Amino acid sequence: MLFVNTCGNFLVLVALSTHVGSTTGSGLLAGGVLSAPWLPALLLAAPLNRLLSKRAPEGLVRLAEAASLLVTAAALLAPDRALLVVAASVLVARGFFESVTRSATSVVLRNVVPSQRLDQANTVAEICKLTGVSVGAALAGPAASVLSLRGLIAVNVATLALSALLAWALPSAPGKSVADAKDGAASKTGARLRVQDPVLRRLFARFLLVAFWQGFHTVAVTVIPLHLLGGGTRLVGVFVAVSAVAIFAGSLASLPAQRYLAHVPSTTWLLLPMVPLLAAVAVARTAATIVLYALFLVLFEVAFVHYNNRLLASASDEELPSVVTLRATLLPSGVAVSILAMGALSDLAGPLTAAFVVVGITVVVTAATADTGQARRRRLRSARSGRSRRPASATR
Repeated sequence: MLFVNTCGNFLVLVALSTHVGSTTGSGLLAGGVLSAPWLPALLLAAPLNRLLSKRAPEGLVRLAEAASLLVTAAALLAPDRALLVVAASVLVARGFFESVTRSATSVVLRNVVPSQRLDQANTVAEICKLTGVSVGAALAGPAASVLSLRGLIAVNVATLALSALLAWALPSAPGKSVADAKDGAASKTGARLRVQDPVLRRLFARFLLVAFWQGFHTVAVTVIPLHLLGGGTRLVGVFVAVSAVAIFAGSLASLPAQRYLAHVPSTTWLLLPMVPLLAAVAVARTAATIVLYALFLVLFEVAFVHYNNRLLASASDEELPSVVTLRATLLPSGVAVSILAMGALSDLAGPLTAAFVVVGITVVVTAATADTGQARRRRLRSARSGRSRRPASATR
């Protein structure tokens, strides 16, 4: 479902952004179209949190997919003169429903997947979303050359119809009604959008750091080949293509690596990617820089999957709605802020300085979010007590 949903949505999103950029000549407007689906998640975080706190997540996914389908199908009725504006407006309106789908799907997985397989399930979900984004973006160019904007929207309607059908097949949590459980959790927390667990707060800080890397990468794929390597648009294309393959490879590598990630200190996944990043900008040779930067992206994706899984696995039932809501809102916020800051810094001081700033911020955040000995001992005691209470059948 996640693959079908993101593939169709990004097919239209990228094609519409390209169309707006070529029609208006404005990179700002084209970028605004690309960021449009994430705006509602930032503005409507509180309603999203209340929905996740009080409603069964599988029901929310079904309603969100049905609403996305209806809104997108309605755009087909728009006249030709207004179709571009209507399509852009649909992207904004549909952004909230897409946020509901992404967040509620994480809750569904938490409710129905056994704890020992949760990391694997969350990793597969991220791979499906990333694959859908990559395939949809890759198909946008060829599809736009043979289909009109209305035809692209019709293709998106078909993919949304399929994802809506798949949403109805989502399982419910066994035993107690999930809606009842969420109502109980909401009564305890008042559906407040906040996280009180200090461990989760540290994980969120590290998750936002990874979002900061994403913003740097968005700027770096253009700045490094043009200004550091002295290349042209062809080298930018090569750099972008290699980067996309590296991120996809990193997500795939995260799946078999799940059994080892928890056995390595968590700070490793923050500091290790900095080594190839520094080497890539320091060597400033085309082939070597591309290879080293690709290695940085592979490790970056492993870090993203690691901290995403830790957030979803560590949250209590009461705080899970707030966790998935903040994840859906803070991640794009962190990326947007990072793009602006790293873009300005790269223009003023160059990509080498920007890379050193990324490394410096990473070291500071890593030190500030390090586990204290007391917190580590408390977590070990909780893990031991959990194992002692586990029934024998669960260990087989």
